[in-house]
Amino acid sequence: EIYCNVQPLSRSILRFNVTLTPIFNWSSRWHGGAEGFWLWVEDSGNERIYHQEYVLLQKRTFPEPTNLELTIPAFDPLPSQYYIRVVSDSWVGSEMLFPVSFQHLLLPEQRMPNTDLMDLTPLPTSALQNLQFEQLYSHFETFNPIQTQLFHVLYHTNYPVLLGAPTGSGKTIVAEIALLRMKRMQPKAKCVYIAPLKSLARERLKEWKIKLGGEPLKWKVLELSGDTHHDVKTLKDADVLVCTPEKWDLVSRGWRGSVESDAKAFVKDVRLLVIDEIHLLGEERGAVLEAIVSRTRFISRLIDTEDEEGGGKAGNTTSTEATRIIGLSTAVSNPHDLADWMGINVKDRDKGCIGLYNFRSSVRPIPMTVHVAGFPGRHYCPRMATMNKPCYSAIQEHSPNKPVIIFVASRRQTRLTALDLINYAAGDANPTAFLGCSDEYIHSVVQKIQDSSLQHVMTFGIGLHHAGLSSKDREIVEQLFLNGDIQVLVATATLAWGVNLPAHLVIVKGTEYFDGKESRYVDYPVTDVLQMMGRAGRPQFDNEGIACIFVEESKKNYYMKFLYNPFPVESCLKPRLEDTINAEIAIGTISSIEDCLGYLEWTFFGRRVKNNPSYYGVESNSDEDTAEFLYKTIEDCINVLKAHGCININEDDGSNLITATPLGRSSSTFYLNHKTPKQMLDGTREARLVVRDFWKSSDGTTQEISFGFPFQLEETCVGSILYYLSHIHEFDEIPVRHNEEHLNLTLSESLPWGASIPGQHKEIKNDDLLEIMAEPHTKCYLLIQAHIQRSKLPISDYINDMKSVIEQLPRLLAAMERISTEDGSSEGSFDLLCMFSIVRQVINSKCMPGVDAISQLPGSPFSTKKKKQKQQGSETTLRELVINAKNGTASSLPGRLLPLIKRIPIFSAENITLKFEIEKGNKNNSSGVITFDMTLEADIDGKKGDHSGTNNSYSFGFTAAVGTQRSSVLLCHKNIMMSITPRQKVVRRAVKMRFDWSLANSHGGTDSGQVLLRILSTDRRGMDVQYKVKLV
Repeated sequence: EIYCNVQPLSRSILRFNVTLTPIFNWSSRWHGGAEGFWLWVEDSGNERIYHQEYVLLQKRTFPEPTNLELTIPAFDPLPSQYYIRVVSDSWVGSEMLFPVSFQHLLLPEQRMPNTDLMDLTPLPTSALQNLQFEQLYSHFETFNPIQTQLFHVLYHTNYPVLLGAPTGSGKTIVAEIALLRMKRMQPKAKCVYIAPLKSLARERLKEWKIKLGGEPLKWKVLELSGDTHHDVKTLKDADVLVCTPEKWDLVSRGWRGSVESDAKAFVKDVRLLVIDEIHLLGEERGAVLEAIVSRTRFISRLIDTEDEEGGGKAGNTTSTEATRIIGLSTAVSNPHDLADWMGINVKDRDKGCIGLYNFRSSVRPIPMTVHVAGFPGRHYCPRMATMNKPCYSAIQEHSPNKPVIIFVASRRQTRLTALDLINYAAGDANPTAFLGCSDEYIHSVVQKIQDSSLQHVMTFGIGLHHAGLSSKDREIVEQLFLNGDIQVLVATATLAWGVNLPAHLVIVKGTEYFDGKESRYVDYPVTDVLQMMGRAGRPQFDNEGIACIFVEESKKNYYMKFLYNPFPVESCLKPRLEDTINAEIAIGTISSIEDCLGYLEWTFFGRRVKNNPSYYGVESNSDEDTAEFLYKTIEDCINVLKAHGCININEDDGSNLITATPLGRSSSTFYLNHKTPKQMLDGTREARLVVRDFWKSSDGTTQEISFGFPFQLEETCVGSILYYLSHIHEFDEIPVRHNEEHLNLTLSESLPWGASIPGQHKEIKNDDLLEIMAEPHTKCYLLIQAHIQRSKLPISDYINDMKSVIEQLPRLLAAMERISTEDGSSEGSFDLLCMFSIVRQVINSKCMPGVDAISQLPGSPFSTKKKKQKQQGSETTLRELVINAKNGTASSLPGRLLPLIKRIPIFSAENITLKFEIEKGNKNNSSGVITFDMTLEADIDGKKGDHSGTNNSYSFGFTAAVGTQRSSVLLCHKNIMMSITPRQKVVRRAVKMRFDWSLANSHGGTDSGQVLLRILSTDRRGMDVQYKVKLV
């Protein structure tokens, strides 16, 4: 079956979203592992083919539909219809024809509102009228023409600004001028700079830490990412925060400064929001940018209201919002919608829109010549190989002695391209043609390189740059390229965004990349190709830049026609609307259907629905049709959130008040997909059953002080938590590349649990097994095990895949733990909470359940030994070993381990008291209160192996939990952070926790009843403690 949804991008470009659904029965005998089909789009007269593509249906994805996104040219007048024809590559007579009607298609307005570059005298940097500010730009005397034209609005007003200009136009300095304005008017205010990629954010952070953080300004520039953690005071003292859209979306959700997120209340101090590459609003992650800007403007309006009630706006001399928004972009064809959404006044367009600048691509400070070449070939890899000789020829023709960057789609292509270039140079009897330094120097540098392929090609003057290299290797390559020691850099496309390395010649070798989610090659967005081209032309070095775009033959005309026509930016909010609305409900911005509609009308999505209705599936742009569409959209969204347990609707009193459930709040707090909390809830309930069933089959006895779970329970429960965690929606898009299912199968055979939960292994047929191994969630589960086992990974691609998985685990584990504790105090909940701490220990210490905890220590002789039964005179837990080592009574140990063991912190609870309290005015509500002194003893000297810390302070995390011995019911818990310095030997902290007395009493057991107090480390295994406390 064929289905096609048509979205008009402009009056000359249509997007076809084609869905192919197989309706035949797959037979391995006749169809094998894959079936090929040819698809082409033709006009109604069958005279012209506008697009042709080979589509492969694979057995492992059968009968799932295949989704294609095609960009098709449109002509004026628009014909009544096009045809999509699909023909089997193997079966005679298997052919389908699908008419695509344009009868009710509404094309957007044809407007190209460009800003003319004025012929102005370049403005000197002295216009800043501040010596400290002027020192930032001491390397040039005047601002460039674009910066000159924008200077007055940037530096002397608070108007929001949208700047659309080509790459290399000096847009970063435009953002800096706005930042200088903010600090001049409001010295204590903060600026947030949002970059689309983490690599670009780190590049900006690196540059600004030197430029703004050094002399003479000494501003505090911080990075906000999943890898960084700052305390409340550090965030409040910061001047500039650099982050990705997702991180700021998460942080800004806590702007109200609730008890839970008081550390995020500094969001209201932000007075400047800079969004780099804001045109990416039209791509998959654009929904996050919509949420950020909409929330920022809402906060601004609230602050303005508070300021007016308090007697005016400090430092704001114009009628603008409290937080100024600066958007940096390439030229777009619908800037007015974008500007209006940002808060720029575009109603009176005839008089000009203050703050809106949309320059043509021709205003680039360094002109660029573009060459587009087409290459035949259906298959990707052979076609890439045919491009290598033209790459070499282009270098010889356009840039024989100047820097060259070649962009390719994969790490494998970087290596193959570099090796072919070396062969062609050797064929010209000049193998070191690209080397710009002496052989002795390059060989001395190569000794520091870890990657063997990079070592080889560097000696010929060619560098590689991709995510598979270590950060040290990448830094060496970047420095050599900047210095001219190597002339050619072969890089993956991420370099176009992440690192500022301009070159004279840029070659885009292929405009496709392999999408692991779709299991096929897809085209780069045009914005990515423009970003790569933008690296051509070095300011202050070149008078011209050259870009060569190598494409598949059929796409040559498309790129020649549309590469320099500004594309419109369309909203991508609808696919992620549930997550966005849920977040606003959770933080209290939205509480009714009317609020949802008001919010939606404020978004960029709400504006574009009216201006380009056919793109979003609206019948017309009339107010009635638009309102009906928005209401239906919100109604569907609310129903989805309700179905996944994220919200409640109070229908009893007729108010229809919408409130967030614990699952909805967890989704917002931990930045989860709206479907994920329910998956986590189901997973924790399954894990709780494991705990309950285990204790029912055992005698239920526990030990005091030295505490640990039985191996079978620990392994099964830890494995279950990690299994269910790896099968949530957050890991849907872990890439499973071509033939990686076989690598996953080999990897699974070397891991203790394989693809199953421990103790639940089932026999699976080979064909089904390969299908399981081709699942992203299976690969995720295997990567987690490989991380814990320190297993050797099959190929280098798995290193970054593992890194992306492990980086997310702390956040996802915290979310799963929260969801588990909010699910009620039921049987097994106490042990299950403790298991989350065990999982953290297993991941952080890379020590599998059942393996001796001493194996965590570097150079331990017990690294592969399982736990043994206790023998007289020997220590069975790491805790006992540490205590005996500190007391000088440890059994024989290797001499190198003794100093390390003595430095391990030991913790305990002292002065434990438990009492019964009756709430004032309510005798039926009684609570138990347990208090104790948490003691941390450590002999820290700051050597390697100590826990990382700042300012000579070392931090350690613990979980204190109180539960019942019978039925293992959780009563209360608290996360505790303690810090200690090398000068301190012991630190103490008073801890107080409340719990339900009647619940504790009913499960307390015999002998007047008792509860268990457990303290578990979040980092190291074998150090946990447990105390029995009587209910009195």
